[in-house]
Amino acid sequence: MTKTETLMADLEEASRIAKAGEDMPLVGGPIGLMWGMLLTTVFAVHYMIIDRILDWPPQSLAFLWIGFAVLGGLGSAILGRKVGKKPGAYSTANQVESNVWIMFTAALGSLAIGVLLNIILAGGTHNLWTVILIIGFAGQGLAYGVVAKMTGHGWLHFASFAGCAMGAITMSFYGQNIIYLIAAIGSIFTIIIPSLLSMKAAK
Repeated sequence: MTKTETLMADLEEASRIAKAGEDMPLVGGPIGLMWGMLLTTVFAVHYMIIDRILDWPPQSLAFLWIGFAVLGGLGSAILGRKVGKKPGAYSTANQVESNVWIMFTAALGSLAIGVLLNIILAGGTHNLWTVILIIGFAGQGLAYGVVAKMTGHGWLHFASFAGCAMGAITMSFYGQNIIYLIAAIGSIFTIIIPSLLSMKAAK
């Protein structure tokens, strides 16, 4: 097979996937909404703790984020079973969406482990955690963009733009406490609103 034939085959496959995506709604909205609400709340509480609005000890941040991970994991397991029963849950479009976000989560998880090890072994500062926040927003832009291109759900380009924009905005506030308040607001536009739109489209 020549390079031209290979390229044409790849384009035909991409077109097939896009057409399959256009015919089948994305069903992961409830899971995204759950994570969006959790993340928005945790970012806001994190900001209030480090800015002394809440008179909680710094150690409470660890419990806050551990609680976030536990509740998010349980919520995903419960909602995942319900979502898996919806028509089209195992379509090409939904498989693309699911796998993209699984890898996105794995990437952020690896960064979190690296930051924790740096803080323990190399004396890293609290600001290292905000690196994950910034990369997380930029990564959302990438993830939404890939899902939009591969499934034909063009409205996700709005979410992709919002994620990339928030990556730039939060980077400009690196090292400042207010970055967490900005992240809480940004999560509404990058996670909650896209999830609500996805749920509406799936009805």
